[in-house]
Amino acid sequence: MIPYKIVGTTAYRPYVAFFVTVGNVATFALIVAYAFLGGLPLEEVYRNYALDVCAVFGQPLTETLLDGARSIFLHMSFVHLTSNLIIFYVFGSRIEEHLGRLRFLAFYLLVGFGGHLGQLFFGAGGCPEPQVMVGSSGAISGIIGAFLFLFPTARIKSKIIVLSVFKYDADVPAWVYLIYWFFLQFFYQVGSVAPRINVHWGHVGGFIAGLALIFLLSLYIPPPRVYREW
Repeated sequence: MIPYKIVGTTAYRPYVAFFVTVGNVATFALIVAYAFLGGLPLEEVYRNYALDVCAVFGQPLTETLLDGARSIFLHMSFVHLTSNLIIFYVFGSRIEEHLGRLRFLAFYLLVGFGGHLGQLFFGAGGCPEPQVMVGSSGAISGIIGAFLFLFPTARIKSKIIVLSVFKYDADVPAWVYLIYWFFLQFFYQVGSVAPRINVHWGHVGGFIAGLALIFLLSLYIPPPRVYREW
């Protein structure tokens, strides 16, 4: 099930969502090239440049913030990257339109760090080994949380593919993607280049952060416009 458009007309151009998408792709390409040229396992590169939530209290705050920001733009595999960015662009474009470009960028980063906090407080489990945050999944979970809060009755145009043979279009209710999204987070582990970097509490933390933050923002920003369906 591949989403490609929110039902309803809008002429808004989501420049921030576009450049964030390009930034994620470029970062993944650079990291893969760096690992290949240096003869390094990709997982080792991640451990050097991404946020280890088990090391947060033993390092300077500036290092934690830098590692956390980098983590939001790193991905474990091509499947991980692709599944994240398709959903981000479709849902994020409408959130960007509602919040405005700068607020949307700040929102994306904040819910990404919300994902880090979710893993830190609920998933560390005493930290018997490093727990490295890799991926924009926490941030995208926050985007989905915000979308469900703002557009609970929205429908998403999606292409449903079964075994690469049966292909058809459908308008899928937004809430279905909550289930679909969390399913994907387990599915992309298959064939991952870094299978031991697995921090699902970060997705929960990002989703909760997205709901909480969009609720607070809704107290100051008018409700989103309702678009004519077609």
